[in-house]
Amino acid sequence: MKSVLLIALIVALGSCQGAEVAEPLAAQDRSFSSVILELVEEFRVVLQNGVPSYGIPVLAPMTAAKRSFEINSGEFSGTFGVEDFVLEGLDQYEVITMNMDVFRSRLTFEFLFRSLNFTTNYEVDMGSGYRIKRNGGAFFALEDLSIRGRISYSLGVLTSNLRVKDVLIYPSVGNVNSQIENLSKYRIFNRKLNEVIEEFVTLTINDNTDFVAKWVSEQATPVCNDLIGDRTLSDIIAIITGGF
Repeated sequence: MKSVLLIALIVALGSCQGAEVAEPLAAQDRSFSSVILELVEEFRVVLQNGVPSYGIPVLAPMTAAKRSFEINSGEFSGTFGVEDFVLEGLDQYEVITMNMDVFRSRLTFEFLFRSLNFTTNYEVDMGSGYRIKRNGGAFFALEDLSIRGRISYSLGVLTSNLRVKDVLIYPSVGNVNSQIENLSKYRIFNRKLNEVIEEFVTLTINDNTDFVAKWVSEQATPVCNDLIGDRTLSDIIAIITGGF
């Protein structure tokens, strides 16, 4: 997944400034924003086909045969497992905005995912004073998910090394659709519990955009710079033009 983050960052920032960028991409007569938009569209191919040479698997759809997680939080402890997990929609994004500000060295963008959803079979075995065991099928979707953001960067004067200064992401969601089976053995209660989940996720996303932006910046910025390492802008362009 770290490799995916690097490729995504490269796609977003690779076409930053100057003839050094324009010539390898044969885009001297196009705006920087247009070049980036083209690369973002090409990234759809990465999601659909992967890039084996960089260890990136197919991510659209993203699948997992079986995964199990240990949960230990205060009074709650137990296991949560999924089987036949399929996440769809990562490649079905619309580019609403894509603007490169060369003078301010930053990229602003907005993506819209009409439906980012997963299906799976789940099994939960939790203990919190009494034992809770549940299993069944599940469908969960974030609909009209908007991802707005800004990436600020800098280039070394002599080396052209790329450094990410901050990565700000502001998400919002139009609707949440939760269809998880067997939360309760009573159908009406099961529907109500799914409605509680839908409302909780909607409020968590839409009412905490500033918190998410700060958290993503703190987590993603050092990771991005670590992944970029000592690569120059020419190195990054070579990865873009050769990786696809």
